[in-house]
Amino acid sequence: MSILCIGQAVYDITFPVDTPIVENQKYRIPQRIECMGGPAANAAYLCALWGSRTSLISRIGNDLFGKKILEQLESAGVDASSLKVDDQLATSISSIIVNQENGHRTILNTPLPPENYEPDWPDHSPNVVLMDGYEKECALQAFQKYPTAITLMDAGTFKPELLDIIEAVDYLVCSKDFAYQYSGIAIDMNHQETWRDTFSKLEKINPNTIVVTLGSDGAMYKKEDTIYYIPAFRADTVDTTGAGDIFHGAFAYCLENHFSLKDTVRIASLAASISVETLGGQLSIPSLESVRNKRDELGLEMDI
Repeated sequence: MSILCIGQAVYDITFPVDTPIVENQKYRIPQRIECMGGPAANAAYLCALWGSRTSLISRIGNDLFGKKILEQLESAGVDASSLKVDDQLATSISSIIVNQENGHRTILNTPLPPENYEPDWPDHSPNVVLMDGYEKECALQAFQKYPTAITLMDAGTFKPELLDIIEAVDYLVCSKDFAYQYSGIAIDMNHQETWRDTFSKLEKINPNTIVVTLGSDGAMYKKEDTIYYIPAFRADTVDTTGAGDIFHGAFAYCLENHFSLKDTVRIASLAASISVETLGGQLSIPSLESVRNKRDELGLEMDI
């Protein structure tokens, strides 16, 4: 059993601020947090940390940031043999400003230019393939190479150029921003007709299983003809960076271990809620034991 993640790996530099940022001013930030980031990379880190055999297809430069990313991935047990280290690239970085009053973050990312290449595929066939929309050509190849694998997409924003992936995955796990950008319908938690209308629209681009993450409002999914709502778990939020990546990584882990969809969404939500209480994306990824402890503390009945 194994998981393959395909997508972005970046190096995050986070600046916590306690005052509004305005133009043409200088700010002294007494603390900065540095760690690996990126949707696929964070998801791979979590899956490996939780004990799954995990590989990552991504690209980094042969520079200081790339070497730090590689070290952090390997420290969790991620198989990095499929990671492309390119001497001609500067590793993607993100500067992240975190509002300490509410934990909300603003991310400035420099992505790598797209590249069509044949990756070094892992030496085992994965049961689950997670894609975040980066390294698109590799993701499309994965459908052909692993036709029996369960496929999952981390869809943060709607990009028409990714429709061929969006339409094909078994699980489209998208943000409320993605849902609104495609459907034009704002989900109102007090009006269930907006839930039904949103899912009806999304089903036009993916006929399989759709999950919509709602941030601090929780998540919802549709099974057969019923939409189920999972409230968010309470958290003392200091930084929401990486919470979505962690949700998707935990989701992939649960798919590999054949959990029910309800428990998969609850476990992913629980992991994400723990993560927002710590600064830094990768640094906030909870251990499986901490998720189990939180489950027990809350008195939740689900196996992990």
